[in-house]
Amino acid sequence: MKQPRFEMMGQIVITLALCLIAAPALAGIADSPLPVLVAGKKTLHLYSVPGVIANSLLETYFSCTSTSSTTMQVGVELFGPPGGGPYNDAAATSLSVEPGATVAFGTQGAAGIGINSILNGHFSKGSARIVATSRKLACTAFVADPANAPPTSAWQLTIIKKTTQKGD
Repeated sequence: MKQPRFEMMGQIVITLALCLIAAPALAGIADSPLPVLVAGKKTLHLYSVPGVIANSLLETYFSCTSTSSTTMQVGVELFGPPGGGPYNDAAATSLSVEPGATVAFGTQGAAGIGINSILNGHFSKGSARIVATSRKLACTAFVADPANAPPTSAWQLTIIKKTTQKGD
């Protein structure tokens, strides 16, 4: 027996709606694919940084020091307020870090702060993911006024291991 046309259309609409609901959405730092920093080497998601700002009046800076005895590649991915994919190409702005060396990333340049890699983001509230080819990396992050040295406004950001904050 043939189904009436409106019943078939209703079933199609329900099926499409269920597919859209079940489709996974990229949630930024949690599940966006990791960039390839070095061909043939695994990229590791080491740290997440909530509270990133990049809006010309305030910018975010990341300082990372290698604790490894070998050279590693380090990158920072920026994610805007809605989540989703990264705002920048972390592979293109990544840095080769020698054993014991310290490098600095910034969403823009800053007076009095030496930046090795500029990430170029623009948003009022976001997050970042620090990635590397080695786990032996120590990092800090802070927001500062880029126009004044020393900055007239600055504060440290909390860095969490991957996606787990203390207390979770």
